[in-house]
Amino acid sequence: MWFEQTLRAASQKDTAAVLEGFLNHELPQLLPPAQRCEDEHFHSWRPRKVVTLVGPITLRRPYYVGSKGGRCPLDEQLGLHDQYTPAVAQLMCWSGAMDPSFDQASQTLQRFAGLEIPSRQIPRIVRYYATHAAAWMKDRPAVQRQSPIPILNIQADMTGIPMCPKELVSIRGKQPDGSAKTRQIEIGCVFTQSYDDKGQPQRDPSSATYVSTFGDVCDLSTMLYNEALKIGYATARTTVFLGDGAEWIWNMVEDRFRDAVQIVDFYHACEHLHDLCLLLEPDELRAKALFKAWRRRLKRNGLPRIIDEASQRAAALARVRRLEVTDQLKYFQKNASRMTYRTFLRKGYFIGSGAVEGACRHIVAQRTKLSGMRWLRTGAADVLTFRCLIKSNLFDAYCNSFLKAA
Repeated sequence: MWFEQTLRAASQKDTAAVLEGFLNHELPQLLPPAQRCEDEHFHSWRPRKVVTLVGPITLRRPYYVGSKGGRCPLDEQLGLHDQYTPAVAQLMCWSGAMDPSFDQASQTLQRFAGLEIPSRQIPRIVRYYATHAAAWMKDRPAVQRQSPIPILNIQADMTGIPMCPKELVSIRGKQPDGSAKTRQIEIGCVFTQSYDDKGQPQRDPSSATYVSTFGDVCDLSTMLYNEALKIGYATARTTVFLGDGAEWIWNMVEDRFRDAVQIVDFYHACEHLHDLCLLLEPDELRAKALFKAWRRRLKRNGLPRIIDEASQRAAALARVRRLEVTDQLKYFQKNASRMTYRTFLRKGYFIGSGAVEGACRHIVAQRTKLSGMRWLRTGAADVLTFRCLIKSNLFDAYCNSFLKAA
């Protein structure tokens, strides 16, 4: 193993020497002349240490001075930021977003790429490029399709991220004193579907794209609408919007996706149904049996019958318990049209919001909710921008359009 590592280090060193010579002597002759202001004039040659994919090199650049100060046009032509080339910046953004921590990202770069990059440098690079990445994802070209999408799926949810104390000022939380330890972030996904050999709906491979924001619901609504248009919302034959039943989700649907089929996630509906059964049957075993029967009935378009029977049972309960049942029934009454699950299944729709629930875990929780983590809002947003980009299978397209041409 030591022999392989020594050989790799030697080959990287030799390659770095070749690259240094090419960048200093050959490339300036191949690049188009840099644009300069009329009053700029050559001042001197300036050396700069640059970290490349094959290791550090010393770049010799012409330095120009004018009324607006001095600059090295070659840095701009090569797309350098700080001391890193675009290729190295790609690795730093990827590892900074996908590894559990910036320290781990630094170790990953050292072990797998042979690059000695301090962990404190990685969030700086991620922060710099995250702004461009978010803008690129928003403005990238729409997918060109030969035919309309049969069914376009859109899902939304929110989850909490542990934050530094200064990010929680005026945020009302779930602690007994009303304080908060987390700040909510909204996340959404858009994907197309097909059917397996048994006729069951399945997500098309690599079709899901994700967005996230610390902003309000209007911000998420705008981002989801923009993303849906890029995937093919304007020509989709059917659009299905799945949510957990929260009012903010359906307000967003009414604002942006009025033609969408609205479905309450079946498993969230079952959680409420379970709570209802516990209110109606104090005995745990009888409540469990009731839930099992009503869950099966709910999936068979039997919600009206459930509501009627629950109302009849509630009439025999004490006043306080009866009011609790009434409050629980409001959830089902308000979402009744979104819970005709047998009809939805026969039409080939999903009835579970597994895509966005999974995104809350594999995009948000696995990077931002590990033990001891406390985030600034900007830092978390930067990391999640790249995680959304990577999980949407758009990272390479972004790098090709910006990082390599920066």
